[in-house]
Amino acid sequence: MNEKVNGDFDLKEVGMRIRAERERMGLTREQFAEAVGVSAMYIGHIERAQRVMSLKTFVRIAKSLHVSTDYLLFGISEAKNKNNGEKEDVLIELLNKCTDRERKIAEEILKLLVTYIK
Repeated sequence: MNEKVNGDFDLKEVGMRIRAERERMGLTREQFAEAVGVSAMYIGHIERAQRVMSLKTFVRIAKSLHVSTDYLLFGISEAKNKNNGEKEDVLIELLNKCTDRERKIAEEILKLLVTYIK
């Protein structure tokens, strides 16, 4: 199977990024597959670039991992994309990997922290 699609991105790298993010979140293939709505075997095939996923599955994977599709395809973080290639903002990078609930908690903590720092 050709791992490059139109020369734009490498499916092997996409699979490696998916696996790295899944492992970073502490999810097994089975847990992740359930969240995405596919089989664990299919996730393994995607991570090893043995299958090409549908656009629908790709978007569900990105949402489940709390990362942008740009990151999965090209390794470009949302922060880097928004800043036109400028240095990544570590806080934005961390927040992009959080659930909505975790972001809300982080926001409240930062609000408290800023008032005490000033």
